[in-house]
Amino acid sequence: MQKLIVTGANGAGKSFVAARLSAARPEIPLISFDKIKLTSNWQQRPRADIEQDLEQVIAKEAWILEGGPSLLDQALPKADAIIWLDPPLVLRAWRLLVRPWHNLGKTRAELPAGNFDWPAQQYRFAFRSLRNSSTFQSKILDHLEKVKTQRIWHCRTREDIEIAVNNWRRAGKDTP
Repeated sequence: MQKLIVTGANGAGKSFVAARLSAARPEIPLISFDKIKLTSNWQQRPRADIEQDLEQVIAKEAWILEGGPSLLDQALPKADAIIWLDPPLVLRAWRLLVRPWHNLGKTRAELPAGNFDWPAQQYRFAFRSLRNSSTFQSKILDHLEKVKTQRIWHCRTREDIEIAVNNWRRAGKDTP
């Protein structure tokens, strides 16, 4: 198992869990989809550029790719496994509420330079994300229902995440 997608809605904990997975197997590069799709000031790159850069990433031998459901169309067929982070809505809401204050005026590690967290901007984004929760879940579920051979971990709790991380760690030890 060398190619892993970590997906979920905003505030699901994708970056945090992806960092843990990367620490468990540091030989596998961690790629944030936000770094592929954004420039600065929260502006999205042209779709063709995003798809081209994502194609280059997923063509490699090994990766941990962290991002929302928009990466699934292209990346899912190349993945060995998927971790779907799907915590309760109240937990996501709490994370989205406190995140801008933890990173006030800074760019988070998973973002390209120039994408600063400011509460007013982030709260508008968070509200839209929470309002569209069922859409995120439906998109991810639609993709995962088509999966034939990949391993899927649907993580709703901390315990589910621990199981997925431990399985990922063990898969690295089993690889020659």
